[in-house]
Amino acid sequence: MNEVKLFTDKKVIVEMTGNRTLHGKLMDVGDDLIVLFHQQQYLYIPLAHVHHLKADLMSGNDANGNQPAELPAEYQIEQITVAKMLNKAKGLFVEIHVSGNKPMSGYLTGILNDYIVVASPVYGPICVSLQHLKWLIPHPPSHAPYSPNIGTLSAQHSLNPLSQSFEAQCKQAEGQMVVFDIGGHSEKIGFIKKINSGIVDFADANGNSTFLNIGHVKTLYAPVHG
Repeated sequence: MNEVKLFTDKKVIVEMTGNRTLHGKLMDVGDDLIVLFHQQQYLYIPLAHVHHLKADLMSGNDANGNQPAELPAEYQIEQITVAKMLNKAKGLFVEIHVSGNKPMSGYLTGILNDYIVVASPVYGPICVSLQHLKWLIPHPPSHAPYSPNIGTLSAQHSLNPLSQSFEAQCKQAEGQMVVFDIGGHSEKIGFIKKINSGIVDFADANGNSTFLNIGHVKTLYAPVHG
């Protein structure tokens, strides 16, 4: 970890899970994440998805107008971690990346043992497995997406009660129509017949069962009826 900290305040290239490559300025290094200033935004990236990091020798490391002076004050935390960052971002409008090139946006409303809940203005609450969270971009409290009342509308859609684990939350949806991995390349729409020992018996529109390893399920969306 100390070796990675040597790159702080320098331009770097980060190779990520999913064959993603990010270029930016390394702003901070914590026990289990890094903070990268990339395309005018702060990306909070869990180290679990960083395959390797190296100096960006082609772009140089001179400061310029596109480089920030420092992290936002609320994220200047000694030994920043994923847990501390999420708690600071709770209630804020965030952009998260789980897979592919399609970000997911909404208000961070819940932080559980191994997943978070993001209230999307379009869909409502979506459960996101932290195991698959590639990075998160928190927006400042003053940020009002789309319309000033979107935050109020999103907050009205909540999941109660919330289970402490992602698998248990999925199990709550047994017997319901759900969407797994919403917005991803392999979005799965169907009916949860049963979840047992980490395996989901998932029926498609034709009633055919597919058995999914819940460890590879990235997000859960259970449409709210009524």
